[in-house]
Amino acid sequence: MRYHPASAIIFVSGLLVAPFGHAANDLQQDLERLQRLRDAMEVDADSVEYLEAERKVVAKGGVRIGLEDRSLFADEVAVDLDDQTLVATGHVLLMEGLNRLEGDRIEYNYRTNLGVVGNGRAFLAPGVSFSGVEIRRESERQYRLIQGRFTTCRLCQPEPQSPDWEFRAQDATVYQDDWIVSRNTSFWVRGIPALYSPIAAVPIGPRRTGFLVPRFGYGNRDGFVVKQPFFWALSPSQDATVTLAYRAKRGFDFLGEYRYILAEDSRGELSGRYLHDNLSTAPQQNRAEFKWLHSQLLAPTWTFKADVRVQSDRALTRDFVDSSVADRTQRTLPSKGFVTQATPQYMLLGLVDVTRDLSDVAETRTSRLPEVRFQWLPGQLLETPLVAEGETSVVYLERNQGEDAGRFDFHSGLRLPVALGPWLAASSLVAFRETAYTGTERSSGSSNRTLVELGERLASRFARRFDEPGLSLLRLTHVVEPALTYQYVPWADQQSLPQFDPTDFISAQNRLTYQLTNRLIARWREAGGEIRSHEVATLEIAQSWNLQSKTREFSDAYLTSLTPERVDQAVTDVRSLGTGFSQARERELSNLVFSAGLSPLPGVAFRGTLALNTEDRRTDAINTGVQLRLPDLLTLEIGSTYVRDQLAHGLVAKIEMHVTKTVLLDFLTRYDAHTETFLESAAGLRYSSCCWELGIKYTNRTRGPGQPVENDVRVTFDLKIPTPAAAR
Repeated sequence: MRYHPASAIIFVSGLLVAPFGHAANDLQQDLERLQRLRDAMEVDADSVEYLEAERKVVAKGGVRIGLEDRSLFADEVAVDLDDQTLVATGHVLLMEGLNRLEGDRIEYNYRTNLGVVGNGRAFLAPGVSFSGVEIRRESERQYRLIQGRFTTCRLCQPEPQSPDWEFRAQDATVYQDDWIVSRNTSFWVRGIPALYSPIAAVPIGPRRTGFLVPRFGYGNRDGFVVKQPFFWALSPSQDATVTLAYRAKRGFDFLGEYRYILAEDSRGELSGRYLHDNLSTAPQQNRAEFKWLHSQLLAPTWTFKADVRVQSDRALTRDFVDSSVADRTQRTLPSKGFVTQATPQYMLLGLVDVTRDLSDVAETRTSRLPEVRFQWLPGQLLETPLVAEGETSVVYLERNQGEDAGRFDFHSGLRLPVALGPWLAASSLVAFRETAYTGTERSSGSSNRTLVELGERLASRFARRFDEPGLSLLRLTHVVEPALTYQYVPWADQQSLPQFDPTDFISAQNRLTYQLTNRLIARWREAGGEIRSHEVATLEIAQSWNLQSKTREFSDAYLTSLTPERVDQAVTDVRSLGTGFSQARERELSNLVFSAGLSPLPGVAFRGTLALNTEDRRTDAINTGVQLRLPDLLTLEIGSTYVRDQLAHGLVAKIEMHVTKTVLLDFLTRYDAHTETFLESAAGLRYSSCCWELGIKYTNRTRGPGQPVENDVRVTFDLKIPTPAAAR
């Protein structure tokens, strides 16, 4: 028979107290003590008795005591009514939310929530475990350990397993969600002592100020490299990381990062770097960079964003193998800030932009200081069937090698969509464009350009549906979308205009373009009953016919932007005029371009583009890509590029493979087939457990013709604090 909370205490006390015939006042005091006990806790045990002489209540056998949001379990519990303390023995466990404190014996004040545990073990959310010959709870968030141990591995490596790592200390104080400060501390890995410190302060919790684990590396260009980061939790909405790095062959490298959240929809990051580079081949000794990323919602329709990037020299990110591949291969360094207003009717943009060319040809900077752009989105014009759309911009353009100019551009058009039948639709276009410039070096006075554009588009859409075609599909739909487009733009002499971007040169057009698109769309039901649709395959064919091909003058910037996959223009026999313009002959037929995509399953995709020169009967470009994503198993990305006229022929491959649940292998290669050179090859291995992670990465890369090959090895080690949710 088990006894339950209030009734058990009052019933037993009545049996024990009444026969003895104590004085009325003593009886009243005992009843008051028991009432206070009943108000403070609930008791569940095999037996409960009241020891009158000692003023104690003793519960035995599977004892459970409820104390507000705490629960105490033990074999036996003795409660002192005068001191409001208890002594629990035998399989003692005290729980408070996710926190646990257990041991052989506990002396506990249930009013102050303080106590002492013998041979104790404890777990504090989100993932810190510690033990000691004696554990003292000194306050709500502070514990004292005598001959203690602490680790974050117990969530996935429960006792009696030996943790992958732990700290052992003669004396330690645990400040929950903050620090563990200890004396005579040793660090153990797999039961083997690795480090010793007379005093240590280990940050615990999700965001704690303190030194992070250092990073090590070695390269034949940098020498031995060590990085020591320090994390500073400034407040719940901001933090910073300061890293001091030493490169044996180059010197000290300082990096600072500051992250902030101003509001739920306003956040950003600032970072800066300085290196006094001792390498003899460095472009300059004092090298630095600055970055600012910011995103903020100013009002429901207004947004401000900034992406500011400044470098002391063009080769800074390319010089260091520990920069990301994207940073090391970028060709320009844009720096911009803009404010936008977006509504269903229009979009307004205010922009400040400075773009730096990172190529080795020349130091070039192009600026837009500032630009204001207004775009009215397609919408019905009054009560007519016409659809109006357009864009207007005002910008002041600067270039350090060339002229500066102010530019006004007005481009608007009217479309008339007409349904010619149930399977054919037409859309007619009339557009007007006026572009005006302030005086430049090309023209002492102002200059302008006026263009008119005419267009017609015929399009259709056919679909056939196959219900339950097999392979567990509910439906397979084949969609065919043919289109025929005519565009006319008269030729205009634009050699007197400054050339900054695609707005400054508009190619003449008298062109007919056909396009045929095929799509396969699959529909199926998931195991949970959810219905999903997925585009399985796509094939698009496009080509254009120039009805009035001639030899014309083209902007060099425009010709550079013409890729073999573009069908809006195609030229040959290019001859430079030395004025930023070249003379070229327009081809009658553009390349025949095939674009295909195949994705038989979500996470599996093949894509490819083929540009065929039908006049010269040759292949001008091939682009292919493969992507395979199997969660927790394999990620494969391969892309290749071939462009005949640019002598570009290369391949990029990236593989991440989970050998086991804890071991990840990754490979990266960039190969230039034109020079038969591996530009970069990298291989990495990462071992990750619930409480620590070790990574090693080797990189071999070619810096350029006549330069030595660079070899680099990086090692990372991190201690992790797992969360209870992640452990489940």
